[in-house]
Amino acid sequence: MIIIQKFILRIIKVVVIAAVSFMALVVGAVGLLNTSSVQDRVLSYATEMLQEELQTKVEIDSVRIGFFSDDVRLYRLLVEDQQHRPMLQLKQLGVGIDMWALLNGEVQLEEVNINGLHAKLYKQKTDSVANYQFVLDAFKKKKTEGGEKKKKKPSGKQLTLDLKKLRIEDVDLIYNDQHASLGSLQLKQNWRGKFSGKIQKLEGSWVRIKKRDSVRVDNHLLVDALTFEEDRKGKRIIAIDSVHWSTDNHLPHKRVAKPKRGWFDDGHMKVVAHLKAELTHADKDSIVGMLTEGDVNDVASGLHITDLRLRFHQQGEKLTVSNVVIGMKNTQLTFAKADVQLPSKKKGRPLLFQTTPITGTTQLTDISHPFAPALKNFKLPLRLSTKFSGTDSTLVFRDVIVKTDDGKVHIKGYGGIEGLKDKYKLNVHFNITKATIQGDSKERIINQFSVKKFMMKQLHTLGTINYTGSFNVLYKKLQFRGTIGTACGSINFGLQINALNHYLTGNVKTRNFELGKAMDYPDLGKTTCSAGFRFDISKPRTAQMRRIKGGKLPIGNVDALIDETYLSGVRFSNIAAHIVSDGAIAEGKINMKGKLADILCSFSFTNTDEMKKTKIKPGIRFHLFDKETDEEKAARKAEKEKKKAEKAVLKEQKKAEKAALKEKKKAEKAALKEQKKAEKEKRKAEKAALKEQKKAEKAALKEQKRAEKERRKAEKNKD
Repeated sequence: MIIIQKFILRIIKVVVIAAVSFMALVVGAVGLLNTSSVQDRVLSYATEMLQEELQTKVEIDSVRIGFFSDDVRLYRLLVEDQQHRPMLQLKQLGVGIDMWALLNGEVQLEEVNINGLHAKLYKQKTDSVANYQFVLDAFKKKKTEGGEKKKKKPSGKQLTLDLKKLRIEDVDLIYNDQHASLGSLQLKQNWRGKFSGKIQKLEGSWVRIKKRDSVRVDNHLLVDALTFEEDRKGKRIIAIDSVHWSTDNHLPHKRVAKPKRGWFDDGHMKVVAHLKAELTHADKDSIVGMLTEGDVNDVASGLHITDLRLRFHQQGEKLTVSNVVIGMKNTQLTFAKADVQLPSKKKGRPLLFQTTPITGTTQLTDISHPFAPALKNFKLPLRLSTKFSGTDSTLVFRDVIVKTDDGKVHIKGYGGIEGLKDKYKLNVHFNITKATIQGDSKERIINQFSVKKFMMKQLHTLGTINYTGSFNVLYKKLQFRGTIGTACGSINFGLQINALNHYLTGNVKTRNFELGKAMDYPDLGKTTCSAGFRFDISKPRTAQMRRIKGGKLPIGNVDALIDETYLSGVRFSNIAAHIVSDGAIAEGKINMKGKLADILCSFSFTNTDEMKKTKIKPGIRFHLFDKETDEEKAARKAEKEKKKAEKAVLKEQKKAEKAALKEKKKAEKAALKEQKKAEKEKRKAEKAALKEQKKAEKAALKEQKRAEKERRKAEKNKD
């Protein structure tokens, strides 16, 4: 027994001596590695290996590893590309590591500091090689002789990574014409495991080339500050303070020499935004959250959204926004939901979107400065609602309703905008299914505009106006057509404003219209007529004429054919009238042809509000023995053929418009049907895939149980 005790004591003594010796050896090795001379030798060896692997210049000033202070520091890294240009530079990298946790398979980074990271990356053409490609190639996974990548052997215990604190300062990245920089980024984890952080002076600039006209547009983005915080429930709160985004296409502003044009120009934007958002879920495939505060102001144009709030849910290619609120100074719009299909050039997937009804109130003065200076005094409150859908080049408005609070203005319609990407193909088309303007609302609307007002007295006499028709906005053209119902009768009209030559042209047609009542000329009764007109709306030309002539009348001419009218109870028919106005005085000639004689009349007036003062000079011309010449016959026949051709063209035009509208509706309906069908097929496929997945999982589980059973049986047989 004593011998055994002595033997055990000797063994313990040997183990203690061995342990002390080993600890002394480890401490000695750690102390040796902790010296700067050994670390410099290791650094020199590592640098040579990198240079040999990359075949380029690699410099590192120094590396310091503190085994007792648990930190690693690298100073001044330089990597050149293969053209001997500085590609990557780093002033300092510091990493604090918990060594004891590392021994247990946990990488706990107590603190990571990165300072002065500068990179210059280039890839001039799509078929050229990037200057950093050689680095990617050097560190690609090595392949076996068969060409397959070597697979890592699974380790018994996987490392876990935990970062406590991160600080990045002075980052500057260049990629071709794109530039990005970062003042500082701070990220830290509190004792609850929740993260908070702050980004300051995040700045970027890039160049966009417009494919249509190859115009270079410089973009610049600056985020003054972005704060991030995660609360106890895992909700991430992001506040972005002062986002500055500007564009410059180095061309004159679109408003130059066009004072009637708004200030909005996508080539000259200066946007300042303040945003606050909450994220309740985020991963690589989906993101869920809400924008709780939003203020977006384009200082250059004056377009200012003072309130922007919404919820969003992105899942793959689909984005859903809900509870949307858009507010401006005198505007508040809301809608419950919008579905968006996100575009993808790679998959050939276009942008598609549609909303539930958008409702709210507005004053058009809110958009006057950026889009329409003529609306700067339009402060009449309007209520509106519509359904909105479209693509990146087409917008569709359905179930449009615009009305005033008192109900005296009520407009219903539908329409859309095509060719958004090309101003030469732009087509804004709206159909007004019904518009009613009662009482003095006509004058109230016109008085919202700072323009010269003609025939306001006659407008009041027309009473309640009902309108059905359409309008088109094309490149440099405006077209209106339809039927107006008034207290004096109805008027069919079509007119066009040509911004290229600055003329207003059109035609009107009436049947039993009380022209005398409308024009405050009691002797004139019901009139059936058609007329064409052409007025000069060029400001320089009309201003010059008014300096010479004065006056308040429109400048232009009217040609009318009166089928029937009554003057002082006497019926007249088949009357041709021609009126010319120079702005100061309007002079007209009337010719009513008869079998034996023509009744002639000339008249003039200077004020449409005082038609009773019209000066009339009657006359008569006998043609009892007149014989119509061949030229007159040919002219009459040509005029008849011309009117017939114009009528046929107008008929064909209306027919074509009707057919086009029908086809458009059919295409929209078919597109919506296809979209619903595709969504249904997608849901069906997802359901089938889920079913197959569950089936496969069930089969795998069954196979696993069977294998486990076989294994137990084999072990039992072995025993």
